Amino acid sequence: MIAAAASTLLISRVSTAGESLVGAPDFCRWTRLAQAMARIDDVVVDLHIERRGRDLQIDGELRLRGLLHCERCLGAMPCDLRQPVRVLVAESEDAAVDADRELVLAPGGRLAVQEWLEEEALLALPLLPKCEEWTAGVCPVSGIEVPSLDTNRYLLMEKRDHGSSPE
Repeated sequence: MIAAAASTLLISRVSTAGESLVGAPDFCRWTRLAQAMARIDDVVVDLHIERRGRDLQIDGELRLRGLLHCERCLGAMPCDLRQPVRVLVAESEDAAVDADRELVLAPGGRLAVQEWLEEEALLALPLLPKCEEWTAGVCPVSGIEVPSLDTNRYLLMEKRDHGSSPE
């Protein structure tokens, strides 16, 4: 078993019988995720790693819990994501292509575990997180009051000019 807080994983050190990467990664070092979220409560990974020649196949799940910034009300909203992970780790892009797996490069046979896991967490986040579909009043999640879309003059001009809803 490999600790999820490990900083580097050497492809050559992984057993052909398989290894596990389980537990909480060192998400305190994840600055990009910290900027993207209002708060990170917990990150847990449960991954199975198999070495296939000079490459690694990694399957499992990354779980992320915390608070996101709502793009509608700008308040904090709960986030509980489970991201499936199916990757092929290789030293170069010349690795055998597997259409079902994302290719992750590990130059010199060294995978930067924390950088890769942070990238997986960032890709799991919604592009435009929103509490709920509603147009005015008090947000049922954050409690912040949002002005009506029908009375906001900038949104009305946008609607008039483009003939569509501002959403």
